[in-house]
Amino acid sequence: MSPTLEDLAHIERRLNLKIKPEEVEDYLQLITATDNAAKAVMEMPDYTPVVDYERFPRTDIHVPKDEDNERRGWACKATVRGAPEGILKGKSVCLKDNICLAGVPCQFGTAVVTDFIPDIDATVVTRVLKHGATIVGKATCENMSHGAASFTAPNGPVQNPYARGFSAGGSSSGCGTLIGNGEVDMGMGGDQGGSIRIPAAFCGLVGLKATFGLIPYTGIMSSERSLDHTGPMALTVKDTALLLQAVAGYDDLDDRQLGAPYPSALPNYIAALPSPDELKPLEGMRIGILKEGFATKYIAPDVKAIVESAIAKFTELGAEVKEVSIPMHAQGGSLMHILNKMGSHQARQGRSSAYRGVYVNEYFEKLMPWDQHKWDTVHSFVQGTSVSGEYAFTNYPTVYGRAVNIVRKVKHDYDAALSDVDVLVMPTVPITARRHAAPDAGLLECVKKTAGIVDNTSLINGIGHPALTFPVGFGSPDKEDILSPEDKTIRLPVGMQIVGKWWDEATCLKVAAAWENTWDWKTGQRKLD
Repeated sequence: MSPTLEDLAHIERRLNLKIKPEEVEDYLQLITATDNAAKAVMEMPDYTPVVDYERFPRTDIHVPKDEDNERRGWACKATVRGAPEGILKGKSVCLKDNICLAGVPCQFGTAVVTDFIPDIDATVVTRVLKHGATIVGKATCENMSHGAASFTAPNGPVQNPYARGFSAGGSSSGCGTLIGNGEVDMGMGGDQGGSIRIPAAFCGLVGLKATFGLIPYTGIMSSERSLDHTGPMALTVKDTALLLQAVAGYDDLDDRQLGAPYPSALPNYIAALPSPDELKPLEGMRIGILKEGFATKYIAPDVKAIVESAIAKFTELGAEVKEVSIPMHAQGGSLMHILNKMGSHQARQGRSSAYRGVYVNEYFEKLMPWDQHKWDTVHSFVQGTSVSGEYAFTNYPTVYGRAVNIVRKVKHDYDAALSDVDVLVMPTVPITARRHAAPDAGLLECVKKTAGIVDNTSLINGIGHPALTFPVGFGSPDKEDILSPEDKTIRLPVGMQIVGKWWDEATCLKVAAAWENTWDWKTGQRKLD
């Protein structure tokens, strides 16, 4: 069917345009040419990476029953055995359920699209398998990979491994609880504002958001291209380094990676880790305590004390510790709110463009167009993002560009600070895990449950520096979440975030491993020799 005058009138309304009567037929012919071109392209077969099903067959694909998924960490289980040898031999890996694993359902944390089965493997999938790991399934992802809580997925809420009823963090919530509970050795999460580091911090894990572009995002559902990161989560720094070594490096597909080294040119992240018997593994290193990282109004006193105590221990490892100030860190909330809301809104409207990579077209063919039923099906976090994003585009059409420019200034401020120290440290999250919002909670009540969570994480997505979290102790629940005398005994993990120079994941890993080698984070005591 060719375009009609009604189609043209709809475009006029959308563009706030009135076409001159004598030019209507001309414009109708113009959009007819566009319609013909679009139909010609849609008749062409798509061009996507080939999946090696013969080498890496997928078996035992199923959605586990509730009784076999008590913490709701699994979106779907499957078995894909990797190569017989490699640095990940013997390791089990889960994938956040926004990562495409061909032949296995991808729920993307929502019931809006229920029949999406990717026909491609993400680059990180291929690399994990080539390095010998066994993929054991897809871990629950929060609704359209959006939100720092763990109560928005249709199969949730995802439970914290240390306390039922409490958040596992989001949006890589399933990875957090599965690894934290010991069901899986390691996982690949996703991070647009803290979604690797927040669940890692809440679940007592190590989690790494690498330098922007170091790890290919090819074949992973995007929220906002300039903020997209995927990365490793594990119980130890060593396992995190192993998984990073396996998946990092330019894949010749993802243009987010321009400037990243090829896999063959990567540093040896494992060799960079200090030996457990080194007495002063951080001798000569300078560690900066980010003043503004402790200044958020949401910081819990015990989280502050636990992280400060953990930082003080670096001096025993030979490091010099000093306070550093980056005033613009405090403006991160407003800046990242604009980039996240406006960018994610565009992506979910299927308006992604200006990207020379692999598009996951099939999902959006199923998703578009939006209608009331679909809006009613997604979580209010997703709906709220689009409402906020559309408002911003309508009323502040240049604010996105302004935010991008200012974030670049903040990057330069971080670079300047990191010219004087090797890494910066701060609490990963200023609070401990909160209780889940009630199933019938409204939008603002849900937002309240996540207040302050991204204060130290989201800005790092914008500036692109590597950021690693590792556990350093236990804190108490928020007073609002203590509902009985027994709740006062609940202990929830606290994480410290290490931010390094661009492309210097090795130093972040080294600093975390030195601390991990020396102290037991669960007791706070020095480990026995």
